[in-house]
Amino acid sequence: MRRTSRTVIVLIASLVLLLPLIPLLLWSFASRWRYPEVLPSFDGGYWLSLGSDTRVLEAFGASLILSTLVVLSSLTLSFFAAKNLGTRTFRGKRAIEIALLVPTFFPPIAIVFGMQRVFVQLHLYSSLLGLFIAQLVFYVPYMTLLLSVMFENYDIALEQQAATLGVGPLKRLFSVTLPEVRSGVIVSCIFCFIGSWSVYLLTNVIAPPGFKTLPTLLFPMMSVGNNSYSMVAVTIILFIAPILLVIALGSNMLAKNRLDAKKAGLL
Repeated sequence: MRRTSRTVIVLIASLVLLLPLIPLLLWSFASRWRYPEVLPSFDGGYWLSLGSDTRVLEAFGASLILSTLVVLSSLTLSFFAAKNLGTRTFRGKRAIEIALLVPTFFPPIAIVFGMQRVFVQLHLYSSLLGLFIAQLVFYVPYMTLLLSVMFENYDIALEQQAATLGVGPLKRLFSVTLPEVRSGVIVSCIFCFIGSWSVYLLTNVIAPPGFKTLPTLLFPMMSVGNNSYSMVAVTIILFIAPILLVIALGSNMLAKNRLDAKKAGLL
């Protein structure tokens, strides 16, 4: 009975998520769709000319590369800090946790324009390196906090036992530590990717002229009336698709991790 209820909930949630995408899919293949037509006139839409429009493809590639680098770098920089924060008790720990929340205390626009002034002085303004560092400023603290919560339930004695048996630091990391906190790593990476992929204001302010990610290309496109609905629909689909893919892959990995944990508990 529980399994049936879970299946029904998943189906309802999937319908709620996917139904709004149906008009987008129809528009992306349509030449026109006027009242009172039930379905649009299909001619392949903007998909047929997508390969020749370098703007969208270049923006998609730039967004994908930037978001992937931000996720990997944020995970690398935050992992051991989160481990120490979650597994140790020391004076000032609460102050550090509050300090990591500071970027969420203020409106993003205030932080971004304040960051702009600092980056100008550091000669990082209007550069790809500056944009990359600016995103890390937001997502390294965020990922550190998420992972530190997972590490609060981590048994550090597992590493100590492995070290006693002669297991090296690198092997302990991949064979002991990461499997124990894998769920937290997956969730943190999903949220970090979605946040980095969707950044608009930060890219507009810090990035060099002419550099476009998919959000910075999409949002002005939606506000300009001379763009076709098909072009906008295709660009929105390209914007949404990686997010859905990352969520689906992450959910599958979490389900597999939970199944492995159950099997391990039965042995």
